[in-house]
Amino acid sequence: MSPKSFYDLAFGVSPGAARKDVHYIRGSLDEIKDDLAAELSESTDVYLLCWYGSAELALHVYQQGERVHSIDLRPLVTVTVDGYPAITFLDSGKPTGYDVGTDDPGKVRQALEEGMFSGELDGAIKVSVDWNSIEVPGLTGEVATDDDYVRLAEDPDGVPFEDDGWEDCEDDELDEDELEDELIDRGFIPYGFTDFEA
Repeated sequence: MSPKSFYDLAFGVSPGAARKDVHYIRGSLDEIKDDLAAELSESTDVYLLCWYGSAELALHVYQQGERVHSIDLRPLVTVTVDGYPAITFLDSGKPTGYDVGTDDPGKVRQALEEGMFSGELDGAIKVSVDWNSIEVPGLTGEVATDDDYVRLAEDPDGVPFEDDGWEDCEDDELDEDELEDELIDRGFIPYGFTDFEA
């Protein structure tokens, strides 16, 4: 099994009471767009993106197993909540715009935070992503598919992986379940959705 090309949509927050570290490994940008739309359809996830200071929302591009490009998606996101000005994000990831025209920005922020966190604003939130304002590199070479395992550049704690790759796993005579466990132990994750905090 040779290293393949793939997209990694990463959404996470840490440290603190809220922890999230999800990855969507996909072979096409259309799949990534669908995954992001589904992820941000939950008001609690929008709450984390808007108000949890250490939120990361990024698209990483891997070519033949090497991360070659990362895009911070937060500045591309617009959150609209019925009855409030639109929320956009500065390059720093800080939300802005929600307090335009208000006398008490703190009160507006508190109402939005509480409404998103509690789910009270579920039907009132719409999220859009301006994909047209960025150029996402296409994948080259062999592209990951449903049955593949891939390796991220670093583990969930941000530590780069050593070079003990899947070649060693292939040499061992393991059944399918044993091979899957061994790959996961070595830092590989399956195509699709993975939640490191689950």
